[in-house]
Amino acid sequence: MSVNKLACLPQYEGIELPGRQDPKPFDLLLYGLTLLTMFSLFTPHVQALSTQEVPSPRLHLGDLTVIGEQLTTPKVQVFRGVPFAEAPTGDNRWRAPKPYLPSKSPQMALEFAPACYQGPHIIDWYQGVIEDFGGDPTSISAPMVSEDCLYLNIWRPNTNETKLPIVVFIHGGSNRGGFSYEPNYLGHNLADTGLIVITIAYRLGVFGFFAHPELSETNFGLLDQIAALTFIRTHAEAIGGDPNRITVMGESSGANSIGWLITSPLAEGLFQRAIHQSGGSAFTRSTYWREAADLGATLTATLSRNASIADSISAARQLTPAVVLKTANLVYQDVYFDPVIDGKSLPDAPRTRLKSGNIQSVDLLIGSNRDERRMYLDPSETLSNWLDQNVSAEARMALQPRLNTYESEARALDVISTAKQYVCPSLALAKAINDLNNNSYVYEFDRVRPGKMAASMGAYHGAELPYIFNTHDTWLPTDAIDVALTGQIQAYWRSFIETGNPNSGLVTKDANTLPFWPNYGDEVRLALVLDDTISTRTHSSTDICSLFAKD
Repeated sequence: MSVNKLACLPQYEGIELPGRQDPKPFDLLLYGLTLLTMFSLFTPHVQALSTQEVPSPRLHLGDLTVIGEQLTTPKVQVFRGVPFAEAPTGDNRWRAPKPYLPSKSPQMALEFAPACYQGPHIIDWYQGVIEDFGGDPTSISAPMVSEDCLYLNIWRPNTNETKLPIVVFIHGGSNRGGFSYEPNYLGHNLADTGLIVITIAYRLGVFGFFAHPELSETNFGLLDQIAALTFIRTHAEAIGGDPNRITVMGESSGANSIGWLITSPLAEGLFQRAIHQSGGSAFTRSTYWREAADLGATLTATLSRNASIADSISAARQLTPAVVLKTANLVYQDVYFDPVIDGKSLPDAPRTRLKSGNIQSVDLLIGSNRDERRMYLDPSETLSNWLDQNVSAEARMALQPRLNTYESEARALDVISTAKQYVCPSLALAKAINDLNNNSYVYEFDRVRPGKMAASMGAYHGAELPYIFNTHDTWLPTDAIDVALTGQIQAYWRSFIETGNPNSGLVTKDANTLPFWPNYGDEVRLALVLDDTISTRTHSSTDICSLFAKD
């Protein structure tokens, strides 16, 4: 059977085609010319539909226009490496951040900026944790580093909604390392819940926490954070956010930064809520200007031996950051880089302002993990020695019956040192916030991942982060409980960021009702326990903290 091929061609409205029986040569020629004309008109439209890309999103932030990327899974816009201050290089080293002066043309915001200048501290930490879980430590590599690093990253839902709640994340790393786009801080999945997620950079180590007799300014890393928050609040509506619903969130030294920020007059009014994860030392120790300035003078004198103290700072500004860092590692050996009490950015010690109630009035979500100290315990340190150095004889006697209940001395040391460093200052801050008639909500993260290796790690320092950002690393053993807990934690966190109350979104996406999280200011001070199941109870270290408070 023969098939008339012309009969298989489509019929187009408004174009008269030759009949299907016995077409004549002229008809075939006319028909061919008709098809060529038709396809010449139609084909460009087909190609445009098949290759057309989603327009790149843009943000107009005053005189700065940035072009970002539209993600498809999830449907989120991302702007990487958005500058919020001038590069603190050359003569700007060891000076307060200066406002960014943009060029007239739009700037691409497709790549993360270099991390602030640092050594291998944070990458060593990551590789150690990965190795402890049996993963390949080389699966993470160090980012490029530079002093030109004052950039932030924005993830926002692909929506026409405006006045979205904003959460600004401050990374940890002992103020010596870390960067705003570590694997667990990528904000696309958290933004997909309906939030604008921003991660910020700030100067680290000797570049960010440096004082000197010839300088009238200090606390540069803290000033960078304040500059970033000022930039965000100024441009909140242009980003699609609500300037009156800004939450700062930090973990470890990033949480300590929140302690400094809520006691700094320079940060007044830049945020309304705070999420404080696994921090506390801002309220337990203080560094004063004189001792920090003496170290700074030693550094610059070492770097420029032939210069006077007045000239040494100028000479040191001309040296490469590698030279400065190498010398600083010797001068600042065993020194923790905290902000200093300078009378300006920090008028007095945060613990003093906490006791007097002279802190910012913000709503607070705060907590720590059950085994914060386990991975950092020195095998040579004994419980007895720790108690001698950290508590009074009276408190030691009162604590001993409790410490005798643990299965090992190492476990007892983990519990008590975790309480001292993380839990007790966190509970004190929660109480102080509540005394100001603001909301405060306390959690205890107890979830341990499945498997023998995970059991040896416990609920370690930083373990909660993959749940909050929904960024579970491939080397982390993750099961259905972890997936469910991720959704539950994100529901609480998102609700708090949106309203200041984690209970306003009690129903999760899968229609499960979450347990009510009581305000820590209620008659019974309860914490939300995040574990295989979620429950509420008095924090497990409340009695330990009560004894510490009496010391």
